[in-house]
This record gives sequence, structure tokens and C-alpha cells, in this order.
Amino acid sequence: MRYVKIFVEVIAKFSPSGGIRPLEIVWSDGTRYSVDRVKFIDRAPSRVGSLINKRFTVTVCGQQKYLYYVESEERWFVEKGINENDITQ
Repeated sequence: MRYVKIFVEVIAKFSPSGGIRPLEIVWSDGTRYSVDRVKFIDRAPSRVGSLINKRFTVTVCGQQKYLYYVESEERWFVEKGINENDITQ
């Protein structure tokens, strides 16, 4: 399986002390998903690329997901797994 970056809109709360808390993830079609819980915040590379990004381990609809914030670009992304067998050429 390989992974691709899906850039998403994120509604987030920024605290006066500099903290970030994602509240909602918005897909390109406008579908919104509430972030139920932020479990961890760390710095880790994604499976797509080797840069060390700020990684939020979140719970969305009862499932644990990774949400990445690229500070240098001020953009958010999630990873989507693509099965190599499903790719048509």
C-alpha cells in the first residue's frame, strides 16, 4: 500500500500561549468532520515524504487518525492509503 497527501481545511482554535487545537476537518466537497478528541501532539514524519511535521493524533467518528500541520506552509493534510492493485493505468 502506498499513501498520498490529501490537503484539507481545518477549523482550529489557537490559544494565546501558542497552542493549536483542531476542531473540524473540512474536505474539498464541503463535508465536515468534528474532531472528537486530540490524543497526542508530537513531531513525526508522515508516510508521505520525510519532513518532520507537527502530527496530531485525533479521534474522528470514533476512529483514531493522524492529522498533520506543515508549519512552514501553514497547511494541513491527512494521509490516504491507496492499494497498488486498485490503480488502473
